Amino acid sequence: MADTTTAPTSTTIVGLTEVAAAEVKRLLVDEQGKTGLRMEIKGGGCSGMSYGMSFDNAQEKDHVVEAHGVKLFIDPKSAIYLKGTVLDFQSGLEGQGFVIKNPQAKSSCGCGNSFSV
Repeated sequence: MADTTTAPTSTTIVGLTEVAAAEVKRLLVDEQGKTGLRMEIKGGGCSGMSYGMSFDNAQEKDHVVEAHGVKLFIDPKSAIYLKGTVLDFQSGLEGQGFVIKNPQAKSSCGCGNSFSV
């Protein structure tokens, strides 16, 4: 089955596959009062920067990306490092989880949760 991706554009920052959107929607049902998924970049991790995701609501200066019926919230500082990124969800024999495909990452650690630019 091919994943349909909403590719990022200069106005959307982050793209989202249909599979990832379906998983976010499924999980969001249990998050009372939350309206979308926050994606952010934090300092730290074994490669210098790490990804963070949590269910949240839009803040005043956030970029709000809407794709496949899901809202993504990205703060201005994180948007710099996430531009061009696609969020996917994969499952297989080794488990399942969200996969972040960031074209700006020059290197990443083995766990895939941290990167450097």
